[in-house]
Amino acid sequence: MSNLSFVNMPRGFALASSGRATTMKLLISLLAALSVVLGAALPARAQAPGATEPRGQIALRAEAPGAPVELAASGPDFAGSFTIENRGDGPLRVTRVIVRTSPEDPRVPPGVSAELEGGGAAATLAPGASRKVVVRWKTAGARARELYGHVVVESDAVAAGAAAPGRTLAMGIHAERGRGLGFVGDHILSIMTFLPLLGVVAVFLAHVLRIRDDRKLRLMTVVLMGVNLVLAGWLYAQFDRGFTAADGNDGYQFIEHGVWIRSLNVEYFVGVDGVSISMVLLTALISFVGALASYSVQDQLKGYFAMYNLLVTGMYGVFIALDLFLFFVFWEVMLLPMYFLIGIWGGPRREYAAIKFFLYTLAGSVFMLLAFIWFYLNAGHTYLVDGQATERIFSIPELSRVAFTAQGLEILGIAAVKVVWIWLFVGFAIKIPMFPFHTWLPDAHVEAPTAISVILAGVLLKMGTYGILRINFSLLPEATQWAAPAMAAFGVVNILYGAFCAMAQSDLKKLVAYSSVSHMGFTLLALGAMTPQGIQACLVQMFNHGLITGMLFTLVGVIYDRVHTRDIDKFGGLAAEMPLYTALVGFAFMASLGLPGLSGFWGEAMTFIGAFPRYRALTILAAVGVIVTAAYHLWALQRMFLGTFRASWRQSKYLEPFGGKFPEINRRELASIAPLAALVLVLGFWPRPLLSLIDRGALQVHRLVDRPGQFQIAGAPGVDSAASARDARAPEEGAAAGRGALASAR
Repeated sequence: MSNLSFVNMPRGFALASSGRATTMKLLISLLAALSVVLGAALPARAQAPGATEPRGQIALRAEAPGAPVELAASGPDFAGSFTIENRGDGPLRVTRVIVRTSPEDPRVPPGVSAELEGGGAAATLAPGASRKVVVRWKTAGARARELYGHVVVESDAVAAGAAAPGRTLAMGIHAERGRGLGFVGDHILSIMTFLPLLGVVAVFLAHVLRIRDDRKLRLMTVVLMGVNLVLAGWLYAQFDRGFTAADGNDGYQFIEHGVWIRSLNVEYFVGVDGVSISMVLLTALISFVGALASYSVQDQLKGYFAMYNLLVTGMYGVFIALDLFLFFVFWEVMLLPMYFLIGIWGGPRREYAAIKFFLYTLAGSVFMLLAFIWFYLNAGHTYLVDGQATERIFSIPELSRVAFTAQGLEILGIAAVKVVWIWLFVGFAIKIPMFPFHTWLPDAHVEAPTAISVILAGVLLKMGTYGILRINFSLLPEATQWAAPAMAAFGVVNILYGAFCAMAQSDLKKLVAYSSVSHMGFTLLALGAMTPQGIQACLVQMFNHGLITGMLFTLVGVIYDRVHTRDIDKFGGLAAEMPLYTALVGFAFMASLGLPGLSGFWGEAMTFIGAFPRYRALTILAAVGVIVTAAYHLWALQRMFLGTFRASWRQSKYLEPFGGKFPEINRRELASIAPLAALVLVLGFWPRPLLSLIDRGALQVHRLVDRPGQFQIAGAPGVDSAASARDARAPEEGAAAGRGALASAR
């Protein structure tokens, strides 16, 4: 019946129904096509459940935000904890909790572990839930007195913009075992560095309060430097001579580490190892001697001692800084006070000498800054001390793990590592100073006051070779191998050029200045050899040269204070007038020319031992410099102290208060020379106290830049040959394995 009714429908009604059906079919087809184009088809959504399913969001929380987790003492061991939180709308799967270390790259001391509270290698956290991570440090058998490191937490949380799960976070950890002086022992390096700033504050208060008796500022500065010298003695006694990178903390001791400028990822990171400890001790001694020698300054004492104390702070900071930005700040802090100390309290040509020093040093600083920025921009993934992830950092230990050569970067079509190495080398070579960047040194020495010449020769020149060891060798070992022959050649040029220039001088102070150019050439030759003995010889030469030149410039100041001249040819027969002074000058000259039995001998002898297997011709030429050095010292000694005394000195206006006679060296002057002379003598016969400090540090640097072979003629004491060979392969095998093992932790 219904069919019959349908057949009998009117024609217009049937056509209308057919049109509507066709329209619906077209609409459905259009919607289907549109859904395919927009990727909104139901099958596609079903293939990506992660895009719709809620996921967890991981966060790590410590008790003190922005700082590492402090592990508290629990008997002989330490323990602490932090919390993993799920702040997302879905479940969070924590897949691994590990300490950031490996056998090939032991970042932390032995005995450090981390685990989820309640046990288990992994855990699932519901939305809003949390779980503690317990960190323990079992100190049995650990040599380290402090712990800085990271605990890495891996999970299936998806970071913003990521296509796959597996977000990694880290939390910094820290513990202090103490060293016997409480707060002072835990912060010994910072205290030694910033203690001289109390002198700057005292000068400011004296100026504000209009205190006119400036003589007390001398005593205050001597006391401050004396306190630092005592602290340096404690540092020497507490320094663990057998501590290496295998014991954790990258081989550094007395570490202080915290975030300084978070927006730039700059850290306050200080510490010492076998490379820097001797320079810190030398700075303490030379700054004390310089304070005693400063008694000869009579004018504008407030300004002088304010600049002197600020200079000492900068010197300490350079040797303890383990962050490139911090290193650069301390390096520049030295520039301004030295400029004023020469330009205001110097000799007749002081303005010229000060400006020349300033411009040369500033030019070198520009090259250094460019290199530091390049390191910063190419650091790769790592963490700040508190665990904050970053792609850019200034930390020297972290940057030393980056394979910059493998990145294949170029600057103007040249391998970037070579260009950056040259930038750094030029900046440090100016400070050494190396020919042809040496011309600022004689002028600065001649015009500077006695105390500032002592500081300049005793400490500041060493910062150049120290910078090469700490930064060039550590961060760019492959480029160092490439540049080593040129470095050795420049060292020999320094030795010969400085020695012949010293031979031609009639000004005693300029003679000592050019002798410094010559002696610092031995450090460059030793570095270029890249043998264990060569690197050790560099450190020995740096320390001993600081002692000897400090003594020489102090002795030059003694005679200048009496007659206001340093012209060697105007003297003669002084041995009869000043026998004790003559004996001290002769002693210092013998030490400077490398007489066996005095400390100057060891640096040169070890340089020859370390360099001869690699650079035989250059080493023979350097030995010629030793002969010339002996010649100009003995000739100067003969002209000044032997022969007939010049009777014209009896009528000198400078000697009238003393009855026309040269006054003998006084007790204050003797007090400033005696500690240096005693060390020169003791280390000449028994160098072990110095060598034991630097043995491990020298070997560690050598492992970075060299491999065992025919030129490595000896290993470190107490290290078997198999271990030496294995450790020396670290630049090729260990570093690569360490980076691979740490890839997941990062």
